[in-house]
Amino acid sequence: MLITGYSDLSLTRGGVMQDLASDPVWGAYFKLDNDIREIFPFINGTVEKVRYQLRPLHVRFLYKEVACTLYPLEAMVSPLRGRDHAIDYIDDLIVFLNDLYERRHELTPSHKLDQPPVSVVDIVKMLPLTNCQKCGYPTCMAFAAAIRKGKALPEDCPDFAEPISVCKVYPVFGPDGTIESTLSIESSHIPLDAAVENAADNAPAPEVKAGEPPPTAPGSQAPLYDRYGIRIQYDLSPREIQVLRYLAEGASNPEISEALNISPHTVKSHVIHIFNKINVNDRTQAAVWAVQNKVI
Repeated sequence: MLITGYSDLSLTRGGVMQDLASDPVWGAYFKLDNDIREIFPFINGTVEKVRYQLRPLHVRFLYKEVACTLYPLEAMVSPLRGRDHAIDYIDDLIVFLNDLYERRHELTPSHKLDQPPVSVVDIVKMLPLTNCQKCGYPTCMAFAAAIRKGKALPEDCPDFAEPISVCKVYPVFGPDGTIESTLSIESSHIPLDAAVENAADNAPAPEVKAGEPPPTAPGSQAPLYDRYGIRIQYDLSPREIQVLRYLAEGASNPEISEALNISPHTVKSHVIHIFNKINVNDRTQAAVWAVQNKVI
């Protein structure tokens, strides 16, 4: 069981009463007794209309017509009809979350993030601001507004910066040939072969034991982070790093089990934890992450 209880429940009255006979609207805040970030990808892959964001890390969704916002150690829900409704609802929500946790091996997690739409101001900052009209619009501001509305593309501007990375969406076909789902893989302009070659030219980062500080870049005191804010070789346990290295080399779960002398079920659990921690959906993405972050 992931969640065994909660504490510090507080209710806040909100909303506007339509008349004296109507019930007020309440919101509830409470702390969870365990860190629940592990099930966020399963909520994201199971519940409809989920908002999953990393900064700050949270997931938001509707459960029984009540908006739930879950953080790793706390939660907020609204609207509620009062304290009794809040307690009953939170108990029900915890049952729902624990059930997802118990069935996580049967579910498909999704690490697709809910990205807020880019504003016109942000787009303008990437433009040369010369109003050269080479894009076909009278001003850079008009061109930025057209991009925001989907009526123009960044490449219509000859001075627009090249993208750092590209996300490709691949179809996942079922047995009957129909598309069951899609898989997004983000790739940089550096080919994977070059990334592997660069990783081979550098000594692998030292393993970190539990309780030790995270690794730092040469000449820097700051820990190394990947693009998702994961502390490389720190948030991953030494055992998970071992499993990730075998996984990146193409080893199957039974092969990893035999090499590390652990059960296949334990290997599967480690693989799921690794996927959740580094925000990937499959072994290929995990291998790419391992290469890019010099784990192998």
